[in-house]
Amino acid sequence: MRVRGQLTVACRNVDLARRLEEVLAPDNVSVPRGQRFAMSRTGGTLIFLVDSDTLPPFVSTVLSILTDASLFQEVWLLSRPTEGQDRKS
Repeated sequence: MRVRGQLTVACRNVDLARRLEEVLAPDNVSVPRGQRFAMSRTGGTLIFLVDSDTLPPFVSTVLSILTDASLFQEVWLLSRPTEGQDRKS
């Protein structure tokens, strides 16, 4: 059974999408045999294409992307200064 899917992540702005793309790129250099993966960015939107021979690696890859994107969001939000505070304090 062949499984194909597209995951689209719309970021708040282009800079944020670029940063997320940079963070995720090293994890997706090599993929398991029987699987293909592509990531592209258009403006503030990242598009992930996953194609796999079987369901388990497909699900694992999609979950990994979602987990990494969620972790990136948490770290990015924590690194932002709170209202009335600048980054140097």
